[in-house]
Amino acid sequence: MNDTGIGNTARWTVFGLLLAVNVISNITLKGTWLEIPISVLTGIGVVAVIVDYLVRGRRRER
Repeated sequence: MNDTGIGNTARWTVFGLLLAVNVISNITLKGTWLEIPISVLTGIGVVAVIVDYLVRGRRRER
């Protein structure tokens, strides 16, 4: 069963936004103290979205 519902779309939208914020902040804040916490927070968010996909997404496929 292939679930392409709103949860899946929202998941990848959040993933894209977090990744974009990470990249843009790394470019614009290079060398400032704000670069590190923003990179850490967005990185944790990206990892959380991937873990959510692996845990919930694979469970739905069974």
